[in-house]
Amino acid sequence: MTRYYNYMLEDAARKYGLLALLIALLFVICFSENGVIDYIKLKQRIGAVDASINTLQSENIVLKGQIERLQHDDRYLEDVARKKFGFIREGEKVYRIEK
Repeated sequence: MTRYYNYMLEDAARKYGLLALLIALLFVICFSENGVIDYIKLKQRIGAVDASINTLQSENIVLKGQIERLQHDDRYLEDVARKKFGFIREGEKVYRIEK
């Protein structure tokens, strides 16, 4: 009987020892530094940075187009100067209407 009891005890110790080892390994893989959770967070951060880069690249394209027009299109330059800075031509009068 003691032989059977010892065998069952050793068998249970092996099973639960292996289970404890697997749980510890899983915990380390998931929650340690550079684990799965950190990896997921980094992937999300990379996605956000990529989206920001795409937005900035689009803005750069628009701004380069505006620079090109300002350098080569006199009408556009005049329109921007009038609207943004309030420039007027010689002989024009400005009427201010207060609300």
